[in-house]
Amino acid sequence: MTEVKRRGIKNFGRYFWNTFKEAKYLLFKYVVCAVLMSVITVLANLLQVQELTYLNAVLAINAFSTSISFGISQGITVMVNQSINSKFRVRKYIRLGNIINLIFVTIFTMILALFPRFIMETITSYVPQDYTFYYLMCGYFFICGIKEYLLQTLKQLKIFKMQFFSDCLNYILVVLGFIILYFSGFYLLNYIASIYIVAVFITMIIGIIVITKNKTVSVNLFHFEKISLTKKQIKIILYNLGAEFIWQIGIFLISVFFLRLSDALLNTFSYLEVVLDILLGFYLAFADVTSIKIARALGRSNFDKASLYAKYSIYGTFVIWLFYFAVSMIFSYPIALGVNKEYFLIMFSVLPCYAFVYLLKFTNWTFSSYMLRLGGKAFSLFVIESIKTLLYLVLCLISRYIPNNVYLAYLIISIPEIMAIPIEFIIYKRKKWLANVNEDPNLLRNKVKCFIFDFDDTLYYGVNSNAFKQLVLNFFNEHFSQYSEKEKKQILKKYHCGRKGLEVYRHIKEILIDYEGSSNAWINFKGGLELQPEEKQGKGILNKELEKCKQLGHLYIVSNSHIKEIQMRAKLYGINLKLFKKIYSNDTNIADGPKGVFYKQIMESEKLLPENMLVVGDQYKTDLLPAKELEMNIFKSDGGFTFEELVG
Repeated sequence: MTEVKRRGIKNFGRYFWNTFKEAKYLLFKYVVCAVLMSVITVLANLLQVQELTYLNAVLAINAFSTSISFGISQGITVMVNQSINSKFRVRKYIRLGNIINLIFVTIFTMILALFPRFIMETITSYVPQDYTFYYLMCGYFFICGIKEYLLQTLKQLKIFKMQFFSDCLNYILVVLGFIILYFSGFYLLNYIASIYIVAVFITMIIGIIVITKNKTVSVNLFHFEKISLTKKQIKIILYNLGAEFIWQIGIFLISVFFLRLSDALLNTFSYLEVVLDILLGFYLAFADVTSIKIARALGRSNFDKASLYAKYSIYGTFVIWLFYFAVSMIFSYPIALGVNKEYFLIMFSVLPCYAFVYLLKFTNWTFSSYMLRLGGKAFSLFVIESIKTLLYLVLCLISRYIPNNVYLAYLIISIPEIMAIPIEFIIYKRKKWLANVNEDPNLLRNKVKCFIFDFDDTLYYGVNSNAFKQLVLNFFNEHFSQYSEKEKKQILKKYHCGRKGLEVYRHIKEILIDYEGSSNAWINFKGGLELQPEEKQGKGILNKELEKCKQLGHLYIVSNSHIKEIQMRAKLYGINLKLFKKIYSNDTNIADGPKGVFYKQIMESEKLLPENMLVVGDQYKTDLLPAKELEMNIFKSDGGFTFEELVG
């Protein structure tokens, strides 16, 4: 094995392990909640058969409600994580998603409440005697839709710990409620509806508090404000919503297909869905964290890193599936034997087929999540899910003509997944998903067409401050060596600075100009300062950031320094002055000049608006205040900057 391959395997192993460590609370959540859900299923089976059918039918409808919130939050995820270094933008996007979610969940709840008979009798083929439970569950659907969006938002912000506690608390409360009903002998569904409502309401309140009080991004979800979205961003949200909703219909159709073939086939499929849902959490935890990493890399235009994460995610998918397959083979059989001997016999043919289907599903989820959803290709995702669901519908319609054979049934439901993988793989290989989808017109990166930089302490940095202080003091003493100590003190007193005051450029600059009668002494002084080791570390790095800026517009330097001094420092630090369209320097007077005059002149020559200009400097009063008065964008440079910091 070559050294390159060994290094690649080692790097993947490190990434895989670190991702799981980061996702530990998500992993706990998926596993614990799957166990609790299994317990709830067992407790629910203690109810009367007719009531159990009613409960399952209504809970199945709830899956469509949560898919709305999940789809909206997935669309918002793209924008939130691509603006994660801008707290202001993150807040606005989260609030926007909350508003959109409230609108859709409200509409969906109203449809459920207005057409109960049609929904229960036509869609679920069940006629309840009393609709009180149904109406109570409509309230549950509404609160659950809000809760689902809040939990997805916590995940976007990488607040996994609270998401774990919130979800687990929700299921624990439902379990406790069922246990109380079991021992009290009350099996009325109205009590069960109350249990669901109380549990999800408490979880919703926790989600609101956490998002509101979070130190990183404190979001007031009830603050409504207007925000402009591009057509592309609107499409991303709607296509994600549509894809999730259609996907949920597809899951329902698969169950209908198995039911029409055989009760035993449906029962074993449902059994595996519940039992192996515990193992599914391993893949979902890994996928969630990786998808967030990719979204943030894309937002920072770090395409190489996003591409690497995506490649590792594909490798990780196969590793997790091997674990999924091996463990499912080990403990699914004995559980089936304990539940039903008929299941145990059928399982020998069903489980390998089921595992194969999930290999396809894992692969499709990986491609669709990373390459389609996060890359802004949500329309492709919507089309693929629509075609898959349409095929499932066709299978349901022709099910009467299909032989009741396990291998044939699973092969048929695999066809849509098999068809989708090559399409998604082509999109992945073409790398168009790496295109930055963040086209919000309000973002600085989409408004700035011209950059104006100060020079001193802005385009070079990393000065050893202690060494510089000593150089200033030594130079002052050497240059004024012919003066007596008393005369030196008078000079310092005249300029209102003690010995420490000489640490500032301005003080020694003014003294030298006044006493020498020209700026040459100051230029010679700065030219005599030798680079310290800390300074050399930054040499040449800045050019890469400036080149990124130049892709957005022209670059200028406006400095009070002499042109020779600028050229000297540029050579010293490796700054490429050819990147700048023009350099405005003060060749006749080094004293601070009115920079706003030059800013306005540049703006007029470029024929731009103030919002299209960005001024970068280290001094607020001399560099940035004139720009602010002209209503230009400003950035204060403290020890250097990057392109992302400028436009973030």
